[in-house]
Amino acid sequence: MIIREVKDMAGTRGIARFRGEQLNNKLMRNNHFDVANKINEKYLDIDFHAHRESLEDTKIDVFVQKNDVTVGAGLNSITITSDILNTVVAVDSNTEGTVIGRELQIRKNGTQDFPFIDEDGDRVYAKVREDAGEFYLDFFSEVAGAEAPYTFVEAVTIDYKYITRTNLSVIPVDAIVSGGAGLVADAVDAKAYMNLNQLMKDIYGGSGTLDNDGNANLATNIVQQIANEIQARNDADTAIRNDLASTAATKGASLVGVVVDPNYDGANVQAVLADLAQRVVDVESLTAGIADRDADSSNGYFKAGDFGTAEGRIVNLETVADAEFKAQNDRLVKLETEDEEEVFEATGGETEYVFVNGLAKPKTVLLFINGQVQAPSINFDYLLDGNGAVRGVNFAPETLKVTDGIPDVLYVKYRKIL
Repeated sequence: MIIREVKDMAGTRGIARFRGEQLNNKLMRNNHFDVANKINEKYLDIDFHAHRESLEDTKIDVFVQKNDVTVGAGLNSITITSDILNTVVAVDSNTEGTVIGRELQIRKNGTQDFPFIDEDGDRVYAKVREDAGEFYLDFFSEVAGAEAPYTFVEAVTIDYKYITRTNLSVIPVDAIVSGGAGLVADAVDAKAYMNLNQLMKDIYGGSGTLDNDGNANLATNIVQQIANEIQARNDADTAIRNDLASTAATKGASLVGVVVDPNYDGANVQAVLADLAQRVVDVESLTAGIADRDADSSNGYFKAGDFGTAEGRIVNLETVADAEFKAQNDRLVKLETEDEEEVFEATGGETEYVFVNGLAKPKTVLLFINGQVQAPSINFDYLLDGNGAVRGVNFAPETLKVTDGIPDVLYVKYRKIL
């Protein structure tokens, strides 16, 4: 830096001074300023109003926690107006106030985020409701997959959080710091922190924690675990398909169970197939044996021969039997329609005659003595057996005679009982 005196032959022109354009950029360093003399704010051009407006325009949802809140037995709602920081209802995302109608977590007082569980194992949660300027905390749980009011059977003490919508210009620093500590009385907890907690519990379960060290808590990351599970599932599916397609003794159909049924034996498909197959073989063997006759039957009705199939042999049986039945029927008809005839010569003194060829059907007896027709109940009576069949005729007190050496001749005609 050059300092010059400016002189004039005619006299002094004034004190030499620095002009701004004479100061080279970066020529002066911090050590050229006195640390004991700060720059006055009037020389700083900061638009604090615009800065505050920017903070006020930035909305944020924060959680306000309340601890040691008593809920009486038989209640499904409590009044919380006195706990609400801002009694204005936030009707949209740009309105500051209390957010209503959103699901809120509640926990058992003094526990590490331990929730209330209803009788069906569902989580009990809460919602803030506003009515005529009063604020209420309503309790709910799921019943058959649908939301339903939940009533506490016994009195309980809970901790809960509700949501207030505000802007960045009014959030106190100590509230944000204490909010990072989790469920702390009157703490303001940022939504991002709660989302991290939710994500952590979804991954690690209820016992998970955020230890803030930035290191992985899982020996195998979630993506790799999913890939491993997919591979294991594919391997298992392949093994199952291979086992079902295998013809090994303990594989294939032996792996598939069956319902117990009295019509077959076996606990799996392979055993049942073997049982049914053996039955088919037995039936085929039996059918093959039935198809032929090795020798004539003992009475000679059925002749030896190979009939090809069981049906062929059955047809042969039917044919022979049908012919024999027809012959027997013809014989029976002949016997039933032909009359028996008997002739007897008296020796003298006979009062009755018993049929020689068998019993006669009632009302079929025709009796002649010496050519004269004899009338029943007038000239003779029937001799009956215990079943009412006619076994002979009775003439008593008349008798058959022999006159001059010529005997009485008895002729009887009747239809015999077979």
